[in-house]
Parts: sequence; C-alpha cells; structure tokens
Amino acid sequence: MLGSTFLFRCLNFSIFLLQANLIRTSAMNYLLNTGIQWGAAPAVKGVRDAAVELLHTLVSVHAEVFAGAKPLLDRTLGILVEGLIDTFLSLFHENEDGEFRSLDANGFCQMMIELEYFETVLNPYFTPAARESLKSLQGVLLEKATENVSEVAENPGHQRRSTRGSEDAASDDRQQGGMTVSPDDLIALAQQCSAELLQDELERTRINTACFIESVPLDTMPDKDAFDLRGSEDSPTQYYQESAPKPLVPAPPGYSVPAPPGYSSRGKRR
Repeated sequence: MLGSTFLFRCLNFSIFLLQANLIRTSAMNYLLNTGIQWGAAPAVKGVRDAAVELLHTLVSVHAEVFAGAKPLLDRTLGILVEGLIDTFLSLFHENEDGEFRSLDANGFCQMMIELEYFETVLNPYFTPAARESLKSLQGVLLEKATENVSEVAENPGHQRRSTRGSEDAASDDRQQGGMTVSPDDLIALAQQCSAELLQDELERTRINTACFIESVPLDTMPDKDAFDLRGSEDSPTQYYQESAPKPLVPAPPGYSVPAPPGYSSRGKRR
C-alpha cells in the first residue's frame, strides 16, 4: 500500500514538472517568438493572440487537474501561475541585451495591458508571491521603457524616417528634443490604453478563459492597483504617486494612440 502511494505521488510530481516545463516554453514563445520588436512595437489594438494561446496551456492544466485531482486545483494552479510570472521576470533579465534591449511606449503599453489581462483572468490563483513578482516585473519594464523613450526624446534624429522631407524632420526634432518623458507619463498612457481596451478584450476572449472566470464577474478587477509600481528611492518608479490623478499626457515619441472603444477587429494579432 505504501509503495503504491509513493509511486502515485512520484507520478503526480513528474506530471507537474512536465506542466511547469510546458508553461516555461509557452512563456518563451509568448515573449520572444511572436515576431514583435519590443523597441519598435506597433500600435496597441488589444490583447494579442499570443497571450490567449499562453493561457490555453493553463486551461489544459486546469482541465487535467480538475478531472483527476480537484482538491489540488487551487494549489497546483497557484504554483504554476507564480512560476509563470517568475519566468516572465527571468526571461526579461536574460534577454536585456537581445529582444528587450529597448522597449518603446507601444511595447510598454502592450505588455501592461496583457499583464493586467493575465492578472484579471487568473486572479483566483494569484498568490501573494505572484503579485510581488508581477509588481517587480512591471517595475523593471517601466524603468526600461522610461530609459528608452527618454533616449529617443533626447536623440530624435535617430528615429527620423528617411522618406520625410528635411523641413518636417527638423520640425519633429525641435518638438521632440524639448520633450521630457517621466514614468508618470508612461503609466498614464498604459492606464488609458487599459481603460479603453481591456474590458472588450475580456469579453472577446471569455470563451477561451471561462474555466478561470466563470464565477468571477468580468468587471471585477484585482484588488490592488494594477499599476502600483512604486519602487526604491533609486528607481524611476519612485515618481509614481498612487493617490494622484492620472491626467492624459502628450504621447512620447514613437507612441501610437490605441484604437478607440468599440474596436471590433478579430483578426490575428502578433
């Protein structure tokens, strides 16, 4: 009897390791293998198909555990969600000299809306440790985007399109050269993007994530502020004031205004 129990536990542990490896592979595909250039990202139109496909991996795990070991569902999904966010963070650091060498305003807003999407859909399985990891990830993304967008503002000629006339380019240089971009500006843009697009995306993908949110109203957001990115005194995130209003701000260089409410395209999103 003891031997059978031991073998059963070993089998479950082996299956869990396979699931964890599968989720890491899915996270790598989501961040690194979809063809998006995070330093020159297209306008944000919503949650990309890659984000929904990543959730499909967790949907499969949910179905498997629900069918075979329902009492372990919350614990298993909690561990895997925590591992997913930790994987995002480690992949970012591992690729700071590669795919994440730069992160423009569009790329930052795309990441922010998708991280908020993950947090909303997977909210029942977000552990305190997962929330801390998410906060750390949002913080390093904000630092990278602030650094990159500020460099573009200081050196606008590097972003000039060769097809434009010299007078237009010079005008852009004068406008952008005197522009400063703060973390608050990027946070406000990301919040604006989320406010305009996230609810529609939750509705659009509801059938894909029903197993996670069937008992959670779509207008129920995570308890904490999704953009509470306050960091250390040496971090640019120190400038974020949670209680301050989030005014609309001029878009930094390279940022494209998100699609307006009612955007209904259902085509593939890279």
